[in-house]
Amino acid sequence: MDGEPTAARQAQLATVARLYYQGRKTKTEIAEALGLSRFKIARMLDQALEVGIVTIRVHDPLPIEEELSERLRDHLGLREAIVVDVVGGDEAALRSRVAEAAARFLHQIVQPGEVLGMTWGRTLTAMSESLPGLPGVSIVQLTGCAGVNVADSPVEVVRKASINVGGPASAIFAPLIVDDAETAAALRRHPQVAEAFRLFDRVSTAVVAVGSWDPPVSQLREVMTPRDREDLAQRGVKAEVAATFVTDGGTVVGEEYAGRCIAISAAQLKRIPRVIAVASSAQKARAVRAVARAGLITDLVTDRRLADTLLNDLDRQPPVEGGRRPW
Repeated sequence: MDGEPTAARQAQLATVARLYYQGRKTKTEIAEALGLSRFKIARMLDQALEVGIVTIRVHDPLPIEEELSERLRDHLGLREAIVVDVVGGDEAALRSRVAEAAARFLHQIVQPGEVLGMTWGRTLTAMSESLPGLPGVSIVQLTGCAGVNVADSPVEVVRKASINVGGPASAIFAPLIVDDAETAAALRRHPQVAEAFRLFDRVSTAVVAVGSWDPPVSQLREVMTPRDREDLAQRGVKAEVAATFVTDGGTVVGEEYAGRCIAISAAQLKRIPRVIAVASSAQKARAVRAVARAGLITDLVTDRRLADTLLNDLDRQPPVEGGRRPW
């Protein structure tokens, strides 16, 4: 059984696999029908798995905490909140489960003809890999690139999402933040960047990551200069979404940085009918509350630890007042 099986051997393996997995025959029954030993049938089934003739896919239903989701939705003044109860596993596994929940949510709500906007981040990267087909949906990147990790860049998120969704994508091959407004303005005039910017006002659903500044869990913060970080910290910045900086109270500050950024503006983000934040890890609880107070998001997909922190452990904060708009 070493090496690649011949075409005839592959046909035999497929026959045995169909009888076993689809026909629900026992190994003994297959052996008697084909004139082979039961042990030979067992070895053939093993080989069918090894060479990829048989693949096994486990459909593991996501454990959604319905009551906790409703409490979090009401507490943050959102249209919808989805809380995934993930027990055990590392941070990567947690992100994967939250990403899967976000992908399923998009499949439920996004309609043909929509323009889907996306930012970037590790959870959004995982989400883009599990997105189902969304016929008639086009995708646009909402920010330039921050950092040097290509795997988690917005270009890669949009590329993977476009492949899975099956629709066109508009990427922005430019940095998220530059040294001065003149350079940013020149980049925005580039035809490819300008085309993406023209789509911003057509975005009907956006999926965004939330960057935390206290504690620091933000790719954008990492690529900013120490002087810029200090300036924004002194103004009370605790979170950011797509280069929009927000205080604990939900006030947007540092608007002058927008002139140096290649990204959708706060005003444009607020006009999008549905903005879904996808965030995992309790470290981002404070940041999620801030962007909800700022009215930058309408929906949230997250995990139980972040939800519990928001509802129970974050200085016993009162419910978010206002939000984006009544639902």
